[in-house]
Amino acid sequence: MTINEVKGLVDRYGADMTLGQVLIKVQGNKIYKCPKCEGKGFITIKYNSYPKGLPDSGWVYEPAYRDVECNLCNGEGYTDHEYKPRMVQDGWK
Repeated sequence: MTINEVKGLVDRYGADMTLGQVLIKVQGNKIYKCPKCEGKGFITIKYNSYPKGLPDSGWVYEPAYRDVECNLCNGEGYTDHEYKPRMVQDGWK
């Protein structure tokens, strides 16, 4: 967290609030950790960065990674609904 982010939190919520109080206010009813991104808010996708259409030169390429916002929690890391595996939802324990 940067100094500017902390200053923004102080400006928004006041200097007299504790971190726990700010968390409760920001989190609201989103108390369940997102199972898709595991609470990070983003998913790392691996893709081939070697350009298509070029002949294979025999070089070993390094796979590239990029982070994409999680579409289940909209990048927040937590949801207001508890998601369970399909078998558990159907009554399996």
